[in-house]
Amino acid sequence: MKRVIGLFCLLPQLLQAQSIPVKDYPQGYFRNPLNVPIELAGNFGELRPNHFHSGLDIKTQQRENLPVHAAADGYVSRIGVSHTGFGNVLYITHPNGYTTVYAHLNSFFPALQQYVKKQQYQAESWATDIKIPPGAFPVRKGDFVAYSGNTGGSAGPHLHFEIRNTETEKPLNGLLFGFNIADTHAPDVYRIALYDRDRSIYEQQPIILPVKKVNGEYVTTNPVIKINAAKVGFGINAIDRMNSGNIYGIYEVTMLDNGKPNIDFQLDNIGYDETRYLNAHIDYKIKKGGGPYYQLLFSLPGNQLSIYNDLNGDGSVDLTDGQVHHITLQVKDAYGNTSVVKFGVQQGGPEAPATPCANTMYADSRNIFENNQVEFYLDEAALYDEICFRYKELPAESAKYVSNVYQLHNALIPVHSFFNVLLKPTRNIPEGLQSKVVMVREGQGSNASGTTLENGWYRGSFRDFGNFHLEIDTVAPKVTPLAVKPGANLAKASKLSFAMSDASGIKEYRAELDGKWLMFSRKGNVLTYTFDEHCGPGSHVLVMKVTDIAGNVGSYRLTFKR
Repeated sequence: MKRVIGLFCLLPQLLQAQSIPVKDYPQGYFRNPLNVPIELAGNFGELRPNHFHSGLDIKTQQRENLPVHAAADGYVSRIGVSHTGFGNVLYITHPNGYTTVYAHLNSFFPALQQYVKKQQYQAESWATDIKIPPGAFPVRKGDFVAYSGNTGGSAGPHLHFEIRNTETEKPLNGLLFGFNIADTHAPDVYRIALYDRDRSIYEQQPIILPVKKVNGEYVTTNPVIKINAAKVGFGINAIDRMNSGNIYGIYEVTMLDNGKPNIDFQLDNIGYDETRYLNAHIDYKIKKGGGPYYQLLFSLPGNQLSIYNDLNGDGSVDLTDGQVHHITLQVKDAYGNTSVVKFGVQQGGPEAPATPCANTMYADSRNIFENNQVEFYLDEAALYDEICFRYKELPAESAKYVSNVYQLHNALIPVHSFFNVLLKPTRNIPEGLQSKVVMVREGQGSNASGTTLENGWYRGSFRDFGNFHLEIDTVAPKVTPLAVKPGANLAKASKLSFAMSDASGIKEYRAELDGKWLMFSRKGNVLTYTFDEHCGPGSHVLVMKVTDIAGNVGSYRLTFKR
């Protein structure tokens, strides 16, 4: 009923702007995957670092191990196990063309758990991604399939639930499938941003204006905003609260110029191959600099997202007529609750002259930078808009550095794809330590890469600009048993855990019990084995080895009894 009412409310706009897609997803086909009422911790399209949230995060009453049920008839088609992302995840393919996904699970139903465990021991790998034949594990709607948990990149107990198009594998907005979730609250709008569309978004400071609600509509303090630009585009800072008071993402924004629809975006049908384009959908420079999210009502040159609907324009408003353009922004949630923002915009003077740039890099182009100490190459998909590339060479800051520090632009500018950085050392690297050189990107979100030596250059791989240097890492990872001492009797213990740490980064780990591979799961940098048939009564020797990105190996030998 809420969807029907929402569609009636939007009908005038839909008739006027026929290009806005109308969703026709099955209503009531999928059940709540839990036995508790659906209360969301996060919704589809919510803005997250480097990605859109792809499903519904359903609260599990701050508990783990709630029974999870199949949302409809189908078969288990895929299983994943990882210490990042979805953690333990289960996929069910349904006959109606959709696949449901259940993530951050603690465990699967017994028969499936044993099947997965067998595959893990055969591969000698806890982390796994298994495609399962259609006839192996059929399920009926409501069947118990797993226990909820907090595995992978989860910050607290919950169930991440997705509905995907089986053919395209694109996640869809689960709120459009008729789940019984109360929502009568329209989105909250806080600010708008105005951009000169003839300039790169990264080479300007937008006009930021707060809005306030007057007579049911959001307006700016000054009803007409003047900007020194021939064409203007807009960004919006808004959230949705549904009826719970939590903060969620909005679903759709339509921009009208003098009453005529110009552009629209809908947060639905976003594939994992395009989710990083969130960094092109927002003002990344503001967000990375500590500000709020501004979602853009225009597409940057290198943005390949399919969420935009060009109605009678591309999000730009031509101000060269000198007239006041009356702008309306319709901000909607998935149930059609709508907030309206109104303001005027007019050209206020001549455009600001372009600032000279010695090294412009462009979107949709190959960009190369090289000198005697540094080289890097960006492919055509790396940049979303042009930048005036800035470079500086700085002295080494530490005795462990074997190169100077090279400033390759700054981390306030997003890079979509991985790129290789080649650096030449400026200090002598002792014989035998060439393989121990790592490349470090300093600053916010710092990270390191292992390197390969190529004709005197060290090559590393990164996905962000920043300050880069080379250093030698000969320090092995630290491996520490948790709550157990050598020679302990663990007959009554249910689990055995180790902590691992390393300054450069962990590459892999391996545990062997009496010379045979033993499966340890991973949560963050804690490794855990749950005692089972692979560790019987008697005395045992367990060796845990952890390898970092420089190839250094740390190990711990533990003797114990069962």
